[in-house]
Amino acid sequence: MTDARTFLPATLRRVIDGGDVTNDELDAAIATPARLRGAERNAWHGLSYWADDDDVRAKGQAYAPSRRRQLADLLCALEQEKV
Repeated sequence: MTDARTFLPATLRRVIDGGDVTNDELDAAIATPARLRGAERNAWHGLSYWADDDDVRAKGQAYAPSRRRQLADLLCALEQEKV
C-alpha cells in the first residue's frame, strides 16, 4: 500500500498531463479507499471514475478533456487541504 498523500497528487498530475491510471493500480496503491476522507476520498473517486470510463472516452473526444479539468479541480482541492 502506498501513502495516499503521495500517490493521489502524483497520479492526478499524470492523468491531467495526458497519462492514464487503471483500477488495478489504484487497488494496489490504496487497498482500503473507504478509510480516505475529504479531498483524498474525492480524488480517489475521481481517479476511479477515470479508470472505469475508458470506453466512454473512446466514444467522445470531448469527454477526456472535460474529465481532466475535473481532475485538476480535485488536485487543487487536495493541495489546499494540505495547508
